[in-house]
Amino acid sequence: MQSWKKVVIHLCFCCLTLCYSATAHAQTAGPSAKALSDLLARMKSNMAANGILAQQYTSDEVWHNRNFDKNGKVSVDETAKYEHVFVEGLPYRRKVEANGKPLSGKAAEAEEKRYEQAVRERRGMSLEDKRRGLHLTFHFSLPMCCLATLFENRVVRHETIAGRDTVVVESVPRFSAKPASEDEKSAIDWKEMTWIEAQEAMPARIEAERLNDIGHMSKGMTMQMDFDRLVDIPASDGRPERAVWLQRGSISRFQFKMLWIGVSGTTEQTWSNFKKFHVDMLLLEDSMQTLPDKGDSPKP
Repeated sequence: MQSWKKVVIHLCFCCLTLCYSATAHAQTAGPSAKALSDLLARMKSNMAANGILAQQYTSDEVWHNRNFDKNGKVSVDETAKYEHVFVEGLPYRRKVEANGKPLSGKAAEAEEKRYEQAVRERRGMSLEDKRRGLHLTFHFSLPMCCLATLFENRVVRHETIAGRDTVVVESVPRFSAKPASEDEKSAIDWKEMTWIEAQEAMPARIEAERLNDIGHMSKGMTMQMDFDRLVDIPASDGRPERAVWLQRGSISRFQFKMLWIGVSGTTEQTWSNFKKFHVDMLLLEDSMQTLPDKGDSPKP
């Protein structure tokens, strides 16, 4: 929040990503409860493995935020462009444009100082510190963390997204849900629709809606995240290709309250120009290992 007259909500979602062109067709048949449970378990496992691959990619991000006053008039309209790169082996979001213009003057100096500080801090980090640094944290968690344990799930239809068949699953918190952590407590504040790619059991799209007022954020806030499938390693020597799923788009629609001020708005983000970044060290979820340079991973 920059001032009482100019309330700006900056919502950034980097954990997952994908762009889509969708053609929907309804189907009535759905999997059994066990088959759906197995599908959700596969998706959770696949997402963990995919997260390690996704950490190796750089991209460009375009960010667009608009706020509206109580009469629906635009009160804030601003854009920015960022480069997602790696600094000392960790992802870094570097601002390069504001409202369509390259950073200059004090804004450019401030961004450069922030970048230099990140370099200094990360050079002094241990491998364990860097591993922890890969975990993105937000002020809330979405249902994706615990669909199988805290939510009632049902298949509502099939849809085709970007030429790939998806199973559309609706998830609402169980009445008897007993969250065991802060992330789980936050997750049951939402309901979710998940478009699960049928063959690879990965989310092609996620839509979530807040079910109650929490803090300054109001009931009814929605988020949509879309993901693209890219080839990470092509097929060769009889081995199938390996894919990576990367977040391509995000849009959130929100209402924000503080004292007598009420603001609604939208924040849109799009990612493009994905490039695999060559690294000699792979930071895994539970371990670290140094990899030899085989020359088979292109540098951006």
